[in-house]
Formats: sequence, C-alpha cells, structure tokens
Amino acid sequence: MRDGSATEEKILKLAKKMIIKNGIANLDMKVLAEKIGCSRSTLYRHFSSKGDIMIKLVEESLQIINRSSTNLPKDSNFNNGFEEFSWYVNERAKALIKEVDSVTFIRDFDCLYTTAYPQSKEVEGFQNFIRIDSKSDPWFSSFMRGMEDGSIRHFDDPTLQILTISNGLLGIAERVVPRVSFFVNEQGYGEEFIMNQAKLYLDGIKG
Repeated sequence: MRDGSATEEKILKLAKKMIIKNGIANLDMKVLAEKIGCSRSTLYRHFSSKGDIMIKLVEESLQIINRSSTNLPKDSNFNNGFEEFSWYVNERAKALIKEVDSVTFIRDFDCLYTTAYPQSKEVEGFQNFIRIDSKSDPWFSSFMRGMEDGSIRHFDDPTLQILTISNGLLGIAERVVPRVSFFVNEQGYGEEFIMNQAKLYLDGIKG
C-alpha cells in the first residue's frame, strides 16, 4: 500500500463491513468518510473512487482464499502428483465454504463489473495480481508432477485445466455459499455441492 497504510486498512475494513451489510452497490463514500471520521477529500486522497476500493477488496478477498489453500502442511507426504493436487483442490473447496464474506464480495464484484474495470493504478495492480505466472503456482507443479508420474491424465494445456478447476469451484461457491441455507431447504444440499464439484473435477483428471 501507499503512505497512510493504516488509514487505508481502516477504510477497507469498514467499507467491507458496510458492503456485507448493505450490498456492494450501496456503498456511499460520504457515509464511509463520516464513519471513519474524515472528510471526503481525505478519503479520496487514499482512494480516488469507489471502484478503487472495490478493486482492493476483491484482491484482498482472493488472497484470503488463496492463502487458505496453497500452503502444504510441513508433514505432508504424497505418493504422487495426483494426491498432492487433490489436497490443493479439496483445501480450496473448504476455504470457499469457510470464507463466506470473501466469496459473497467476489460474487457481487463480478456482477458489478460485467464489461470493463475503471482505469486506475489499483486496476493495473489487480490485473497483474491475476496474471501472475501460473507456472509458479504450487497447483501447477503438483499437476505437472502428476502428468509425469501418470497419476494425472496427459493434457496438452495443463494451465487451462487448472484454471478451469479453480474458476469452476469459485463459480459454484459464489452461487451456493452466500445462500447455503436456501439450497439446503430447497434442494437438500448446500456445502456438499462444492465438495462434490471438487470430486468430479478430480475424477475427470485422474490417470
């Protein structure tokens, strides 16, 4: 973050609370400034627009989910790449179920920006965050190991497979997690949809 990181963290924390309570479209910069105890001009010195706040919050939400599902336990011992990759996929599914606020925010963000992002330094940073070389991702290493040892089927474009699984899990989580009680009441299942989706993906790539 830029100078004044403590203030920016306070802004983001409060903005997220307001969004969770009232919806992403109802975030009012004037009200946000009043709740923080600063003027709107001070608020805009930290974030030039409401869109910039949204960008930082969605990046933060994705980081929360990613951190929950990318650090292997120190005592982990997998027999092959498929077992290791399965751990990542199942941990991601569990993280999506657990991080309700983050998943809800990402869902609302996706609905808000259906055409183009506002142009700003925050957007540029966010896009760089999304475009990080997938080959440095631990998911990619375990997937490649699985193809090499035969525990994962061969794919001409493994990156596409990994991104499909990652985005597919997020997509069903966006649908189910914010309204899990409705799904349980109406269809008899809730979180099970996400874990079963993970299983279906894994069954489809197994060698």
